[in-house]
Amino acid sequence: MKKGFTLIELLAVIVILAVIALIATPMILGIITKAKKGAAEASAYNYVKAVELLVATSQIEDTSFGNFSGAYLVSAFDEISLVKGTKPSKGTIFLNEAGIVEQASLCINNFEVSYDGVKANVEANNCDNVSNTIYEVYENGTAIYFNPETGLKCTVGEALSTTGTKTGCMKWYTFNDNESSNTVNLILDHNTTATVAWNSTESNVSGPTNVMTQLASDTSSWAGVPTRTDSYSVSNGTATYTINYSTYKARLITAREIATITGNSSFVEVTATTSNWFYLDGGQTQTATTTGASNYDWLFDYTNDCTSYGCNIADASNYGYWTSTAVSGDTYYAWYVGRCGDVGSNYVDDMDSFGVRPVITIPKSTLIVPEPSPR
Repeated sequence: MKKGFTLIELLAVIVILAVIALIATPMILGIITKAKKGAAEASAYNYVKAVELLVATSQIEDTSFGNFSGAYLVSAFDEISLVKGTKPSKGTIFLNEAGIVEQASLCINNFEVSYDGVKANVEANNCDNVSNTIYEVYENGTAIYFNPETGLKCTVGEALSTTGTKTGCMKWYTFNDNESSNTVNLILDHNTTATVAWNSTESNVSGPTNVMTQLASDTSSWAGVPTRTDSYSVSNGTATYTINYSTYKARLITAREIATITGNSSFVEVTATTSNWFYLDGGQTQTATTTGASNYDWLFDYTNDCTSYGCNIADASNYGYWTSTAVSGDTYYAWYVGRCGDVGSNYVDDMDSFGVRPVITIPKSTLIVPEPSPR
């Protein structure tokens, strides 16, 4: 006759298994945590070595990073962004002038990793409040050589800066950047179309129809630039319109952006009338009268006789370029950036004076990847 286990025996087994589980579970969890910490530490070392290799390669090839004149802060997540800085915060790596990592503070797999130049120290989970990644800040007017068709950086020797050039490597300038943005705005250094009407109907009420059509045509081959997702609206008591850029690769600069670049706080886009025109270098008094004398020469190069007003390179084919902004108080006018180093207003149906100067927005990571070695 077969005998089964008694209730007491079963309870004893359960108790024994529970005791074993209580003993083994912390040990197993400890092993798992230790393995995860080890993986986080290994990842930190990989980030450190990858950044140092990237910098060393760039210095050897004399490309992206150039020469270090001080300490730098580098983000080390999905993309690496070079930033001038003084000390690391979560999600950053700190390099000395030679491009060697001295300190780092990273959040990897929910572990907070600190690196002191010799070893990585991994702390318990403490990454709930990781600070926002800090990105490089490009000063206004920083020259960038970029091919919008391929989406790749290029060199000054490859760039073509002539009015009407729409393809290939071209020269661009950064503007209105900040450290919280992983993208940067670039404005071209010349007009892709010399002149075009802002709106041939003689009215600014419905926005810059003609120049937008030309912008779309000029930039249609720019496969290396992401399609935009933004829009721009004007409601100034005279004109009311919205430009939906969702099918465009580029956009027009706004009058407000020009005022921001030049530090003109008295220019209020929504209420500015024709009497509120201004010189880029300040007020309504011309101060730049010789070649290269303007602080904002990069904003109006390649315009007619602009060297007499402080630009570097003149081009007789045009008198400037249109912004996307209608003038308040008059249905006939829109704002332009002109050859005199000024923001002025002009009749919207004028097709012989002002053209298209595109603005693109690209990831900053595009600008810091080392260029391939020449073959």
